[in-house]
Amino acid sequence: MESKKIYELHYLSESFYIKYNPTEYTEIEHKLQRPYIVLLIEIDNNTFALPLRTNVKHSNCYKFQYSSRPTDSITGIDFSKAVIVNEQEYIGEPAEIDNKEYVELNDRISFIVSKFRTYLKGYYTYVSGKANEYQAKKYQYTTLKYFHKELGI
Repeated sequence: MESKKIYELHYLSESFYIKYNPTEYTEIEHKLQRPYIVLLIEIDNNTFALPLRTNVKHSNCYKFQYSSRPTDSITGIDFSKAVIVNEQEYIGEPAEIDNKEYVELNDRISFIVSKFRTYLKGYYTYVSGKANEYQAKKYQYTTLKYFHKELGI
């Protein structure tokens, strides 16, 4: 019996970028010429799209330890730029990633989801005004602020 994957890799659709345009939603990553691959996971009835980025310079992410891509930068999954895509029309074509990153993703997916849940929990603390200055800095540029309705905030 084949086990069901708890994630999928896709691109976001053009409909998503039309609704969440860069003028109004400045923190959402927009690269239409070279769109981001996103990791889709479901948490609390929301489908989160976490972008895979080639150059992650902060700690609000999962950083890949292994990659075959010719890059000197750190590749990873950026939690701070997570968006919610509950509407199927916002999910674009399936995507593929570097083989070493794919193997690592499969091996570490439970850890990655757990780490993102911790980031999400911290965001609720931040929004409630209970975060200290250091914790608040972590959410300064987050895209979660655009999805309070979906988050029940």
